[in-house]
Amino acid sequence: MFKGIKFYGSVTVGERGQVSLPVELRKKQGIKTGDKILVLGRDEKDAACVFLMKGDILSKMMERFKNLERIMREVKK
Repeated sequence: MFKGIKFYGSVTVGERGQVSLPVELRKKQGIKTGDKILVLGRDEKDAACVFLMKGDILSKMMERFKNLERIMREVKK
Protein backbone atom coordinates (compact mmCIF):
# COMPACT_ATOMS: atom_id res chain seq x y z
CA MET A 1 0.00 0.00 0.00
CA PHE A 2 2.82 2.44 0.79
CA LYS A 3 5.25 1.17 -1.83
CA GLY A 4 7.18 4.03 -3.38
CA ILE A 5 6.21 6.54 -0.70
CA LYS A 6 9.08 8.30 1.06
CA PHE A 7 8.87 10.09 4.40
CA TYR A 8 10.37 13.59 4.09
CA GLY A 9 9.72 14.77 7.62
CA SER A 10 6.89 16.48 9.43
CA VAL A 11 5.50 19.98 9.19
CA THR A 12 3.55 22.17 11.61
CA VAL A 13 0.47 24.08 10.56
CA GLY A 14 0.80 27.74 11.51
CA GLU A 15 -1.93 30.09 12.73
CA ARG A 16 -2.83 31.05 9.16
CA GLY A 17 -2.99 27.41 8.00
CA GLN A 18 0.38 27.58 6.28
CA VAL A 19 2.98 24.81 6.12
CA SER A 20 6.50 24.73 4.71
CA LEU A 21 7.48 21.81 2.50
CA PRO A 22 10.74 20.12 3.52
CA VAL A 23 13.71 21.26 1.42
CA GLU A 24 14.59 17.68 0.39
CA LEU A 25 11.09 17.21 -1.02
CA ARG A 26 11.21 20.56 -2.87
CA LYS A 27 14.57 19.69 -4.42
CA LYS A 28 13.56 16.14 -5.36
CA GLN A 29 10.29 17.26 -6.93
CA GLY A 30 11.62 20.46 -8.48
CA ILE A 31 9.23 22.67 -6.52
CA LYS A 32 10.25 26.31 -6.75
CA THR A 33 8.96 29.65 -5.49
CA GLY A 34 5.82 30.60 -7.41
CA ASP A 35 4.91 27.04 -8.46
CA LYS A 36 1.21 26.21 -8.23
CA ILE A 37 0.52 23.23 -5.97
CA LEU A 38 -2.87 21.54 -5.96
CA VAL A 39 -4.08 20.25 -2.61
CA LEU A 40 -6.32 17.20 -2.75
CA GLY A 41 -7.87 15.33 0.14
CA ARG A 42 -10.48 12.83 1.16
CA ASP A 43 -13.65 13.76 3.02
CA GLU A 44 -13.26 11.00 5.59
CA LYS A 45 -12.40 12.59 8.94
CA ASP A 46 -11.04 9.35 10.40
CA ALA A 47 -8.55 8.88 7.57
CA ALA A 48 -6.91 12.25 7.02
CA CYS A 49 -5.15 12.09 3.67
CA VAL A 50 -3.79 15.09 1.85
CA PHE A 51 -2.11 14.91 -1.54
CA LEU A 52 -0.07 17.63 -3.18
CA MET A 53 0.40 17.82 -6.93
CA LYS A 54 2.19 20.39 -9.04
CA GLY A 55 -0.24 22.15 -11.34
CA ASP A 56 1.91 21.59 -14.44
CA ILE A 57 1.90 17.83 -13.82
CA LEU A 58 -1.90 17.80 -13.73
CA SER A 59 -1.94 19.76 -17.00
CA LYS A 60 0.30 17.13 -18.62
CA MET A 61 -1.91 14.33 -17.29
CA MET A 62 -5.03 16.02 -18.67
CA GLU A 63 -3.37 16.46 -22.07
CA ARG A 64 -2.51 12.76 -22.15
CA PHE A 65 -6.09 11.94 -21.18
CA LYS A 66 -7.41 14.08 -24.03
CA ASN A 67 -5.11 12.23 -26.43
CA LEU A 68 -6.27 8.87 -25.06
CA GLU A 69 -9.89 9.97 -25.35
CA ARG A 70 -9.32 10.96 -29.00
CA ILE A 71 -7.66 7.61 -29.75
CA MET A 72 -10.54 5.72 -28.12
CA ARG A 73 -13.08 7.61 -30.28
CA GLU A 74 -11.10 6.74 -33.41
CA VAL A 75 -10.90 3.07 -32.45
CA LYS A 76 -14.69 2.91 -31.98
CA LYS A 77 -15.30 4.16 -35.55
